Amino acid sequence: MGRNELKNHTLMRFGSRRLSIALLLGICLPIVAQAQYAKIDQAYKEGKLSLDQKIVYQFNAIRHPQKLPTLYREGENAQPYKCGTPAFKDFYQNRSKLSAATIQQVESMTTAPRVNASESYESPSGAFRIDYEATGPNKVPSVDADNDDIPDYVEEVAAAADSSYRHQVQTLGYSDPLINEQPYRIEIINLESIYGQTIAPANSNTTYIQIENDFAEGFPSNEDPEGDAIGAIKVTVAHELKHAIQFAATGWSGETDLWAEMDATLMEEVVYDEVNDYYNYLADPASIFSAPGTSFYPGSYYHVSWALFFQERYGPEFWPDVWEIIRKDPSITMVEALSQQLGGREAFEEAYISSQLWHYASGPLRSANDFGFEERDHYPSAQSKSSDSFYSDDMKKPYPTNPQPLENFSATYYTIAPPPESSGTVGVEFASSSQTSSSTIGIIAFFNDGSVDSKTIIDTPQQSRTLETSWNWSDITNMGLVFANDQTQRTTEEATLQLGNLNYDSFTVYQNYPNPFRESTTIRFILDKASHIQFKIYDTSGRLVRTLIDEELTAGPYEESFNASNLASGIYFYQLISDQKVIVKKMTLIK
Repeated sequence: MGRNELKNHTLMRFGSRRLSIALLLGICLPIVAQAQYAKIDQAYKEGKLSLDQKIVYQFNAIRHPQKLPTLYREGENAQPYKCGTPAFKDFYQNRSKLSAATIQQVESMTTAPRVNASESYESPSGAFRIDYEATGPNKVPSVDADNDDIPDYVEEVAAAADSSYRHQVQTLGYSDPLINEQPYRIEIINLESIYGQTIAPANSNTTYIQIENDFAEGFPSNEDPEGDAIGAIKVTVAHELKHAIQFAATGWSGETDLWAEMDATLMEEVVYDEVNDYYNYLADPASIFSAPGTSFYPGSYYHVSWALFFQERYGPEFWPDVWEIIRKDPSITMVEALSQQLGGREAFEEAYISSQLWHYASGPLRSANDFGFEERDHYPSAQSKSSDSFYSDDMKKPYPTNPQPLENFSATYYTIAPPPESSGTVGVEFASSSQTSSSTIGIIAFFNDGSVDSKTIIDTPQQSRTLETSWNWSDITNMGLVFANDQTQRTTEEATLQLGNLNYDSFTVYQNYPNPFRESTTIRFILDKASHIQFKIYDTSGRLVRTLIDEELTAGPYEESFNASNLASGIYFYQLISDQKVIVKKMTLIK
């Protein structure tokens, strides 16, 4: 039997049952067992588990879940783990802090299944040695189509290793994990409920990889044309080799290592675009599509879509360049590395809100031509709220308030249908009461002709921002609105936004915002025609405090900031004089 026969053999063994379940549910099957690992980690952070307990429980979760206390079990329907590497990394990083009994217990769970090199095969490039068993509990499928005495399964692992190394290291330029003259070792063993794992032995400067021996224990399906088992081999090797690359770059240290699973999952799609095993994770309850309002800091494998955004928007060189920044400074954070690569913090903020717009505009409900992810039609539709509270027909009503603070690295999505009374040009106002910038706004319009357009607003602390679009309300079928927090901490600010019509048919001056204010405030006004404008501030005695504007302005919206840090608390008046009209309003300074 050749590859097609191996595919059919594999599908007959375990493919039909999964397919029928997936069709019944109408969705891809997510791998949810990682929640078990998260429960253990959270309990440790809350002081409910000691470090030794945490480490042992993590290994029990992936090897002997029946030994876990009931609280940390996922039940009989738990899906296989994507990767066992996080448990090994935790053990590797904390080994010096663990008791001798814990070290012995973990090593008894992790060294027993290892192959004793009863069989081995060198990959065609000579860069990898594949250790495997032909008999016993770790045996690989015996299919040998070319009768060369090497099971096809083993040759598939070797081919995936050569291909992944060639793409990730030799083509993209990632750090080389093959630092010794000997071939890099990959063990094929019965991991039962784990795709694979990368291990760094104690006192070693290198790693080795273990991969599941047959993928016959209910692993989710994928789209590889050669079958699920071969597809699983490909993405597992690509994934685990990236963990080995991460170790070569940073020794699994620093804040960036917290993003390792997202980064390794990205390599599955980069190296093997046709497999699409990552589709299984996008419907996970913790993905950005399922829970945009939940923080994804730091990103895990079900947040791979965020890494894909940068890959697709900025090209294949982007992530290798980011990891070169990290390799040179392992103490840098992922956000700092991304900001450095993009050209600064403001560029990162713009990229972050754009990434959230890409997520909003995915899936069968909102996918549109020429916007967002390349494979957006295959993604879930993001969870969104319906709201008409942001619309004002003349944009003169009080600011509506965003109903909730935002978690770090999260967003809230709203879907807005144009109100019947909407007309003219779409305008957007955004303001924040925060002392520091932490929120961004994205807005996307879906037009009658099937096209889309988007705009972003980066928060300016304690100021309002006005965005004039070229969109006409009558051309829009619906709009998406995204409030996003691109900071690594939760925001408690009161962010506000308003949509409306920008029809400049009168000279209008709005109430300052915020009011009362402590140091600075913003005053917005609209000119219906070109005019000479004087904008002056007076105190209650009528004394001129400051002239903000005295010049000719064209028609349109304006906003002016007034800094009163050197003034005393009290009532002040702002006066705007045009060629035809004088408008005076009151504001209050409180210190």
